[in-house]
Amino acid sequence: MSGRPAADSWPAMPKVELHCHLEGSVRPATFLDLARSRVQLPTEDPAHVYDYTDMASFMVVFERLCASVATAEDVARITQEALEDAAASGVVYREMFCNPTLHPLPYQDFLAGATEGITRARDATGIVARLIPAIFRGQAPEVATELARAVAAGPRDVVVGLGMDGDELLGPPEEFADAYAVARDGGLACTAHAGERFSPHEVQVCLDLLGCTRIDHGYGIVEDPELTARARDAGTLFTYAWLSTTYNYRGPLHRHPFLRMRDAGLRMSLGSDDPAMGGTSLAGDYRSVARALGFTAEDFIRQNLDALESSWLDGPDREAVRSRLWPGTTTPEGA
Repeated sequence: MSGRPAADSWPAMPKVELHCHLEGSVRPATFLDLARSRVQLPTEDPAHVYDYTDMASFMVVFERLCASVATAEDVARITQEALEDAAASGVVYREMFCNPTLHPLPYQDFLAGATEGITRARDATGIVARLIPAIFRGQAPEVATELARAVAAGPRDVVVGLGMDGDELLGPPEEFADAYAVARDGGLACTAHAGERFSPHEVQVCLDLLGCTRIDHGYGIVEDPELTARARDAGTLFTYAWLSTTYNYRGPLHRHPFLRMRDAGLRMSLGSDDPAMGGTSLAGDYRSVARALGFTAEDFIRQNLDALESSWLDGPDREAVRSRLWPGTTTPEGA
């Protein structure tokens, strides 16, 4: 274990994060500042501005937050702050979801602001980041297709793919097949939130119809042994998140989907999801998963290497990130 972080020093472990939402990473004080004169909030107490009780109330707060981010400079600010906070958690590379269609500014202005924020954060901390614009399930399929066209036709300096998020009780993935076809035809990599509410059908549709090569959450896959074996054999990466299971999973810990996915041999990568809204951090989630489920430093080292392998980062930045991961080689010692 020489040169590796102790299990009680998770912030020191260099990490690759593929499941985090830009908007869910906005600091509470920043949300309050941006909302003034734009969006009426139920409270101005930063300790309660992100109060929610379930997925539906979470989405209400999330959309309220998005409406508060209204200019390119606002986007630059939240992007820079989110990445600086990630760097403090040991993140050396992050692919970050964003929801341009929920903000009151054109896609090109949103992207310009996010690009500026990525540059500022890298200059300040060394963190490398890319964006995955995401379809929001609560909006019409036509909105999704329009977004896919804008992303496919727009600059690709920091944009690496198309995703899909929002409440799985809204907008079945089949409705967004046209948008994903546009993305694939435009050379964009594809992923989607699916199976967060434990539906294996959602995962299958996203793989087979939408052409996703990664799945975000994906917990429902363990209810379908054949699909699980197929994903394992294909090396499909699942970007799992502790936060969502704390309010969606009510079963015993020994049957927790994270354990079942790991024990089934699926490739996995832990993400912080919406750290500011959840009051956590990626390092904190590493600690929580280790304590609750017994994941080890070796588990996380392997997952970070798998995450980089499955990431959509290329060129010199990819090798620069690899050189910063533990233990600095392609496989952990003893793997």
